[in-house]
Amino acid sequence: MKTKSSQISGAHVLIVDDHRNIRISLRLTLAQEGAHVSEASNIAEARLKLNASQNFQGHKFDLILLDIRLPDGSGLTLLEDLGKNLQASRVVVISGDGSASDAYRATQIGAFDFIEKPFTPERVLVSASRCLEFNRIEETNAKLSKIQAENEIIGRHPKIMEIQAIIAKTAPTSGRVLITGESGTGKELIARELHRLSHRAKKTMLKVNCAAIPKNLMESELFGHEKGAFTGATKTRLGVFERADGGTLFLDEIGELDLDVQAKLLRVLQNGEFSRVGGDKTLTSDVRVICATNRDLKHMCQTGDFREDLFYRLNVITIHSPALRERSSDIPELSKRFLQECSEEHSLGQKEFSSEALIQLSEYSWPGNVRELRNTIERSAIFSADTVIDYIDDLADELKTTPLSAIAYVAGNADTLTLELSPSSWEAFQMQSGRKFLEYILKKSEGNVSEAARVLDIERAYLHRLMKKLGIHR
Repeated sequence: MKTKSSQISGAHVLIVDDHRNIRISLRLTLAQEGAHVSEASNIAEARLKLNASQNFQGHKFDLILLDIRLPDGSGLTLLEDLGKNLQASRVVVISGDGSASDAYRATQIGAFDFIEKPFTPERVLVSASRCLEFNRIEETNAKLSKIQAENEIIGRHPKIMEIQAIIAKTAPTSGRVLITGESGTGKELIARELHRLSHRAKKTMLKVNCAAIPKNLMESELFGHEKGAFTGATKTRLGVFERADGGTLFLDEIGELDLDVQAKLLRVLQNGEFSRVGGDKTLTSDVRVICATNRDLKHMCQTGDFREDLFYRLNVITIHSPALRERSSDIPELSKRFLQECSEEHSLGQKEFSSEALIQLSEYSWPGNVRELRNTIERSAIFSADTVIDYIDDLADELKTTPLSAIAYVAGNADTLTLELSPSSWEAFQMQSGRKFLEYILKKSEGNVSEAARVLDIERAYLHRLMKKLGIHR
């Protein structure tokens, strides 16, 4: 019983019963387990208690113990209203003369449990504990769903799932994180997720792109400057370390930082102290630093372009953001999400990709990674007049080009490579090794004739006729 009743501690409970002795008995039973208890003798009084915004310092009731037979009506009527207005999480109905039909109706309209009078304290505690435990499970699930809904990192590839696991472990700490990966892979999204799930989430997260700020202004950007510190410094300016105090500072492209500024950044990371440019006052700041780079910092340390001591200060936890080509299985999900976002942003109505278009997107190498994918989809969404996008024009030249080495391998004759893959020249090409070549292209396209036709840059109908002539089936 001790384990179950521990669920009751701290809960806010309303008892609605017209018998004073029953209310006293229930209040004593629940109060002994740490519950905050309020009472009502009828429906009208219960409504006042429920509607009072200051009840228990603004807390809603976690549990209501509700009698059916009340002086001013049926408790089931109140139960129906509670379900509509969501004024209570759970209701346990208690009745001395309740029939089976009452119990059935009570559970149908939202009661968590039905207890008949006379009851024992143990029976009440068991029901209340189960009810409140169910509440807490639902609240936890709702929080997890909210976290998942707000998460901007999309994908189910094992590499992405590994990143999610690292974020979950490291976000609540203040450990410094170094995010590596090619440009456009979503390193900033990882930084934002680390901040969002941290205890600093209510504070500011500031971003500094170290590659976009001139070297002579970087020190001022980070640490601020005093009035008159240099030409143009007409007033005192706070740097990002001061402005992000208590929050998170994201230093993007940290590999572009000048060596002189690296030394001053190292000082801040060592003891949290810095001075504004032109000032002699020592300032302190409590900031979690997250850095990102698309460069090999270890190699830069060897060449003397990056301080080794700073590297080890920053590289407490490393997260590698994979290139999009390394997780091509996530491209369909990413594409659908981006298409929805772009359609809403530009008021384009509901649009979707055909299966052929998704295959086309998945087979592209995406040298610009996720950023290039989103830009491509945005252009396709804007310029497509149809609700179904079945071909991505931006990728036509990339995907329709057949590797010459593959043609040479299949055809077995390098001289044929000078032939253009067009309807006018295909008749000559097919007489030599067209069948084998077509079989190769269809296999590469997984039997998708439309995709094979696009790769070859010929009409789909013409490809069908050619396949029939050569006796090729999907």
